[in-house]
Amino acid sequence: MYKDLREFIELVDKLGALRRIEGADPRFEIGAVTEVAAGRSDAPALLFDAIKGFPRGFRIFTNATTSPQRAALALGIDPTLRPLDALKAWMEKRKTLQPRAPVVVKNAAFLQHSIKGEDVDLAKFPAPVWHRHDGGPFLGSGSIVIMRDPDGGWINASIYRVQVHGRDKVTVQFDHAGRHGAIIAKKYWEQGKPCPLAVVNGEDPALFVAGFEYLPAGQSEYEFAGAIKAAPIEVFPGPLTGLPIPAHAEIVLEGDLLPMSESLPEGPFGEFTGYYASAARPAPVMQVRAVHHRADPILLGSPPMKPPRFHFGLPFRAATIWQNLESAGVTDVVGVWQHVSQLMTVVALRQRYDGHAKRAALVAAAHSYMARLI
Repeated sequence: MYKDLREFIELVDKLGALRRIEGADPRFEIGAVTEVAAGRSDAPALLFDAIKGFPRGFRIFTNATTSPQRAALALGIDPTLRPLDALKAWMEKRKTLQPRAPVVVKNAAFLQHSIKGEDVDLAKFPAPVWHRHDGGPFLGSGSIVIMRDPDGGWINASIYRVQVHGRDKVTVQFDHAGRHGAIIAKKYWEQGKPCPLAVVNGEDPALFVAGFEYLPAGQSEYEFAGAIKAAPIEVFPGPLTGLPIPAHAEIVLEGDLLPMSESLPEGPFGEFTGYYASAARPAPVMQVRAVHHRADPILLGSPPMKPPRFHFGLPFRAATIWQNLESAGVTDVVGVWQHVSQLMTVVALRQRYDGHAKRAALVAAAHSYMARLI
């Protein structure tokens, strides 16, 4: 499999699924072009360079997995398979996944350039304003946020959106108080301490996929990503926080997440339903104390888009529903598919008895997160 995001982009290019664009404006234009491209039948991945207002080499990669082909590639599945066959292959692979702990390496590509203290300026990076009414530029739409639980010591590396608020501050939006990141941060705050964290952009696509999984507390996304690749994720201790950071990451922010008493308004932000879910809301602030990046860094952008655009491989979550159906004893399932925004789930079966379809629907409806059924 690919080693990092750059090797993934090379594989996408070899598949003929990459388009290069120069001169785009990060304010609205990159977001608009990304969404238009995602709505095409071929839904190409996009690599933006020579971005307006920024030097050549500071790039943005979007639509990484907005096709069944590239979602399969990210999961280590044959990208030439038909979507339903790729889903079946992923379901079989999931049954045999073995968690693999990350491994610490001696060198880190993300340390090619480091900026600390008063020299930190996030305006160096082309953080897009993705949608017309967004509250500001978002450096993190596909970023993983790395935190260490102060009790168990386990590492959370989930996807949370990150909005830029000036030279050295960003907000981290946890969505709700039940997210592992919010729970971990609260533990530090209750001890009167800020929460050390790292925001990682341009991560390994397997980590990107793992960041969207609903894993139980205590299980790290690093272990799940390692299972996908059948190889441990290589990490390096952050110079400031000591947190394990993907060694091949493109852009890394290190700092402290401050308590809600120092929050800033976050959003609004165009969501995957095709609407703005809310007005601006208070979100915790990260005081950025250090920035590290590779030469010619690539920002991974994954903005929510209006349905029916295929978004970051979500239909492959249908494998979990399929497994749940089989575990519950629902027989003769022919196929399961979860459409783009998770707002519609299709279960096909050979109906053998009265109530067979109803039983399948009840089991599928118990799956987490916004399933509607046909």
